[in-house]
Amino acid sequence: MLPETMLKDLNNNKIDLHKFLEDGPLVISFWFLACEPCKKEMIYLDKYNQKYSKYGFKVISINIDNSRTFSRVKPFVNSKKYSFTVLSDPKSLFFRKVGGIVCPYTVVVDDKGQIVNTHMGYNPGDEIKLEEEIVSLVFAAMKAPNPDPPIITNSAGWNSTAKWPPTIR
Repeated sequence: MLPETMLKDLNNNKIDLHKFLEDGPLVISFWFLACEPCKKEMIYLDKYNQKYSKYGFKVISINIDNSRTFSRVKPFVNSKKYSFTVLSDPKSLFFRKVGGIVCPYTVVVDDKGQIVNTHMGYNPGDEIKLEEEIVSLVFAAMKAPNPDPPIITNSAGWNSTAKWPPTIR
């Protein structure tokens, strides 16, 4: 289960992480500025947040830079114009509480707050499996049959012909 926690956003406002579960499933991604694989993963996370937010899905990005490097986080995030919410965990307390060891560390959470999967690190192609997980969670969270199901688009830009809902391998 996703632990109860309060984190701060980049404007120093306290945010209850569980509030994000009210609309549907989440992907929580932990990262820091010097992590190049984190930045590559964030490109896909932004696309998924935009693509599946109409189904109640959200990406929450949690930066774990310490107080010495945190001053560069907000300018970086603003320059990228990410569509997802960015929070801060400067002492990595929540990061460790949910099993984080290395970054990027991605936590997949269903609409009931259950952690259903985690991913450590990032390699090209990992985003395809993550998108399949997102679509399965979105589909499972829907209360009624969806006449307009989400379509998985592979990294080359063409639509998948996989059966609906996709199975997770």
